[in-house]
Amino acid sequence: CAESTLTYAESKCMDGTLGGPDTEKLVSLTLTDETLGYIDKVSNLKDDRVYLFSGEKDTVVTQAVVKELQTYYSHFVGSKNIVADYHHAAEHCMPTLAYGSDCQLLTSPYMGKCEFDGAGAAFSVLFSNTLQDPVTAKSANLFSFSQTPYIPSLRSSLSDVGYLYVPTACQSGLQTCRLHISFHGCLQSLSLIGNVYAQHAGLNEWAEANAIIVLYPYVEVSQSNPLNPNGCWDWWAYTDVFYGVKT
Repeated sequence: CAESTLTYAESKCMDGTLGGPDTEKLVSLTLTDETLGYIDKVSNLKDDRVYLFSGEKDTVVTQAVVKELQTYYSHFVGSKNIVADYHHAAEHCMPTLAYGSDCQLLTSPYMGKCEFDGAGAAFSVLFSNTLQDPVTAKSANLFSFSQTPYIPSLRSSLSDVGYLYVPTACQSGLQTCRLHISFHGCLQSLSLIGNVYAQHAGLNEWAEANAIIVLYPYVEVSQSNPLNPNGCWDWWAYTDVFYGVKT
């Protein structure tokens, strides 16, 4: 969306003051990257399942931008496999049943008590409504691990530490378990809120009940080289212009 430009990231992909994403152009760029071998075949996406959430009170990323994302996905994913939720009165946050700040407030840790299980809604879509009901997550099953072997350069902004939730059923190695990777949002890095996201996003309860390992990679705040003051994942090229392609 940002096309390697911070201005576009803020003003086309967030508040839309420059008119919002140019979806058709982004689709064309995606197909060009496929032709050049920068990304895998887009046909791999056709049977994927997509869940989009955008709160009615979101003042950071407008619903119009998210609806353009839905349009973008529709070029590659069957419409029946895309579920979008625009009907909760939530600010810019990870919506939870009962953890975090007021659902309609824009404040740290950007997890909102919305009386809505956002993690469960997403998992239900991603796993085709085949999951068992959630159970209590076990704190002892959330492990920290070193990310340093995976840091290609200092410009990656990758933190030294990540987290991994391994359900009890998956720890013996005797059961086949699935893997879900969950990327935290901006301003949710370890130095800002600790591992609150990994603990309380609501994914671990579903994971424990359904033998799903959840990987929580983390990036860190960086004030220079790269400039990433909010601890975001790279979606505007703070690493380099190849941030959106495979390496």
